[in-house]
Amino acid sequence: MEAVDRPLRIEETTVSHDVSSCGFISKEEWLNKHPPSGSGWTDEDDDNDDVFSSSFISKEELSDAVHNDPPSGWTDEDDDDQVDPALEKEFYRQIRESDGFDVDIRIPTSSLYVYKCANNDDLRGDIVGICARVGLHWYNFQKGSNLELMHVDKYNSRFCALMTYNITAEAVDPANDSRFTFQTCVTRATCQKDEDLRILTEVCRIKPKIQGTGDEIKRWNDEAIDDIYKGNLPEWISDDTLMSCSEQDHFYRVQESDIREHNWLQLYTEIASYSLWEGDMRLKSCVPLQIKNVLVRTREDFKSKEKLKAGNAIFYISFRGVNTPHGPPQDHRAIVRRTVDGIPGHVCLEFKCLLMDL
Repeated sequence: MEAVDRPLRIEETTVSHDVSSCGFISKEEWLNKHPPSGSGWTDEDDDNDDVFSSSFISKEELSDAVHNDPPSGWTDEDDDDQVDPALEKEFYRQIRESDGFDVDIRIPTSSLYVYKCANNDDLRGDIVGICARVGLHWYNFQKGSNLELMHVDKYNSRFCALMTYNITAEAVDPANDSRFTFQTCVTRATCQKDEDLRILTEVCRIKPKIQGTGDEIKRWNDEAIDDIYKGNLPEWISDDTLMSCSEQDHFYRVQESDIREHNWLQLYTEIASYSLWEGDMRLKSCVPLQIKNVLVRTREDFKSKEKLKAGNAIFYISFRGVNTPHGPPQDHRAIVRRTVDGIPGHVCLEFKCLLMDL
């Protein structure tokens, strides 16, 4: 695998960074001169910080990019390399028109790194592959489709105290072997709520045939999320606690047939295991995993197995890891919280995984 214009080892911009990501705002948003209301866009405690703290660059920055002035954070101020103005203009045009997905050049002063992947590059086991699978999962979940990830074609990552991955991948519909170019913008966010791993998507789409006509990347609306799904992840819920719980109608014990039908439960389990052993192994070293029991909890108005369709839900998963990096097979417990804000393409997944004997 190689980076365009400046060869870099992939580890320098993927697994080693435990930071949030930065995406883009819509054209309508940057035309507005004032920051939108709502938490996450400004730091009220810092009067000198004029950059939104969500997963997006400021309107002023994008407006600068439109007029060919490099926005702060997109350049390395310590890099004295001179950049051809024409190349710089083309660089920011590509970012603007493709939402950051189709960028085939890199300028020395930019903090955006561009990677093209060979067909035999197996990224399913690192954070880029995980983000691609999460993005495709959520596209399938919302569209009712069953596309499968074939391979990652390319991705861009930008590091400026925050991190984002704009991933372009190939997907296939196994029903008719139709092929699609899939795009997803995914954040590997900093852990803030006692979780081991936090992943957010900002767009999940089939690549538009004409640039600028696809689903826009929009900021998260935290106010749209129920307070019950905010704060620290809940504690593990035991059978005894469940029996005495006054809200038993909010729970559903998942059946084996449900696990076979909803293969994203296996994905959630694999990512939870990865979050525990990250640094010791790649995801492919964690599998196979044997799911033993799943309990789903949601306040949304779904009955029985339909609770699995809730956008906002908490999953309590017990599973056995066969290929653990240290010792014999071990039993684990994972808590996965899924939240949405009602904007298409948006989902937040938080993972907490524990060994049962700890």
